[in-house]
Amino acid sequence: MTLPQRLSDTIAAWGPDAEGSTRPAGLMRMALGCIAFVRFGSDLAPWATNGPIGLILGVLLFYFAFCTVIGSRSRQSIAGLGIMIMVLYALGVTRIGLEEWSHHHVYVLGIACILLSMTDCGRSFSYDRYRAVTDTPPGGVIPAEHGMLWGQRLIALQLAALYFWTAVDKTDWAFVSGQRLEQTFVWIHSGRPLEVLLDWPVMMALASIAVLVVEYWLAVAILLPKWRKAAIFIGLTMHASFYVLLPVNTYSITVMVLYLALLDPRAVHGFVDRMLGQRPAEVTQ
Repeated sequence: MTLPQRLSDTIAAWGPDAEGSTRPAGLMRMALGCIAFVRFGSDLAPWATNGPIGLILGVLLFYFAFCTVIGSRSRQSIAGLGIMIMVLYALGVTRIGLEEWSHHHVYVLGIACILLSMTDCGRSFSYDRYRAVTDTPPGGVIPAEHGMLWGQRLIALQLAALYFWTAVDKTDWAFVSGQRLEQTFVWIHSGRPLEVLLDWPVMMALASIAVLVVEYWLAVAILLPKWRKAAIFIGLTMHASFYVLLPVNTYSITVMVLYLALLDPRAVHGFVDRMLGQRPAEVTQ
């Protein structure tokens, strides 16, 4: 079977009716809400805004982010958070808002929130879950932490598209030769301990080629079960390196969190049970 056929079959097998444990979605929901607080806290806090529009944007974003973290009306809250982030992204693109909002890091965070709202992300680790359990009458059946997951599949496809198009953007002589990376290091590390790396242009070129190859490979590998474990390890290592060496803001942690969409929901469910000292429950998917 050819690689395109394998990719097509893998994506088709997920299907829009995919279901399973909602714990990965719940963990992603809480993490994305916290990331939104960190990313926009210094931009939209009352002390940082100069007018009523900025204040309104801040109030709405922080309200949705808070409800997302605690899991109150989870799907609606994270959808509202995603829409607010995309509004900020649009304002950045049009230069009405801050230029930093037009970065693809912001876009990835916003679209991930919107896609996660297409899952039952409120059935685990949420106030919605607490209400569902406490409202269950004595002797009744407690709702299972189980629901739709097809939004997670869209997140996986979004990650694959992210890796592919960032690699395409880097596919030119300026990047492959190490010139773009060297320019970035001059801007960031001049006068700092890692300035010594600028004395090794060959290493800059090799690092650039390695990043390019890895990103093209990840665009495919994260979608194929056979390669996924290795892809997750290499991807996490790469993003941790980005965070240490480059001013990537919340980009690395956002992508790391979205890797939860690549994991087997049953494995995540069982891992959480073991962490809590509980006997793993049966999870169908």
